[in-house]
Amino acid sequence: MSTAKKTAQKRGQPRRTLAGPVVQPIPGESLTSWVGALAHQQGFEMKPLLRELYLDRLGGLSGAELRLSDPVVRRMEKLTGIDTERLHAMTLGRYAGNALPHLPLFSTDGVAVQQWHKGAWFHHSQARWCPKCLRGDDGPRWLLRWKLPWSFACVDHAVYMVTECQACWDTVQFRHDAPPERICENWTDEGEWSYDLGEPCGFPLSMCQPVPVSDDSVLVLQARVNAWLDGTPTHEDRQLVALAAVLIPLLSPSMIRRGDPLLRYAVRSPRGTSTRQRKGRRPWTDSLRVAASVCASDWFLRRRYSVDEVADCIADLRFLDHRRTPWRMDVAELAYGPSLRPNPYVEPLVHRGLITLGGWL
Repeated sequence: MSTAKKTAQKRGQPRRTLAGPVVQPIPGESLTSWVGALAHQQGFEMKPLLRELYLDRLGGLSGAELRLSDPVVRRMEKLTGIDTERLHAMTLGRYAGNALPHLPLFSTDGVAVQQWHKGAWFHHSQARWCPKCLRGDDGPRWLLRWKLPWSFACVDHAVYMVTECQACWDTVQFRHDAPPERICENWTDEGEWSYDLGEPCGFPLSMCQPVPVSDDSVLVLQARVNAWLDGTPTHEDRQLVALAAVLIPLLSPSMIRRGDPLLRYAVRSPRGTSTRQRKGRRPWTDSLRVAASVCASDWFLRRRYSVDEVADCIADLRFLDHRRTPWRMDVAELAYGPSLRPNPYVEPLVHRGLITLGGWL
């Protein structure tokens, strides 16, 4: 068949539209997860659906999940019946006032987005999830807060977040313009020596076995962090997050003497403690280390220490563990991350040589 006939047939086909009622987003769901559920319900291919919703104008799903423009929101509300407030709540823009203070105003501004990605504290491609949440009646639906390092435990199921596939023991990476994976798509070394043919892992992510939280105080602290993320924190919650943000790379075993023993193990092990270890993962990509940092911050703050006393205590405990190497904070991290908003704990730690400013280690 000639190209002209194919083009004529394509133009003659009626344009598909969404049929109601559409699948509803669950509370706290991310935009990419809901769009994936919508495509599955409506039997749409992803590219035509993105064009129908005008999401292709924002650079695809990865750009749309940063912020939604007014024309796109009006189009989506007209076609799906989902109100504007719920649509905006599924984007990272809901955290622009706290966890992501320097989120670019326009997702199509490639330079601004690229600069912000380097220092922003969110998982642009690396997944973390609660397998028990993925086994829900609504199917595998991914929550927006899972993209932030501050989600270290699931309060509903009392388990720690999973950050690796438990079949191939590798991190799971999101595809930028596709809904979240249901199975691990990492390529294994199976058949590596047989004509260089590998095969994907294929392990269902919902079948991973999460580690239960043995200390209820961890869940209480996660609930406090969630209140900060949702925009309803107390002054003490803000102080907790501010101290934890700078303590994550400075944590040492002596700071975790009580509570869940798994957190002490996580700090003692080399997981996430080196800048260039494990494919360049930063310390805040390890959910156990973030949980340990929040617990240690709560311990400091409950003793009513001043800012200088907290810095002295951190220096003494790191010296006790023979950890003298300072943490080198990148300029982009300093500008875009949560360490300064302003953060009263940064300057004393810089003066004591525990933090130095510059490039990556």
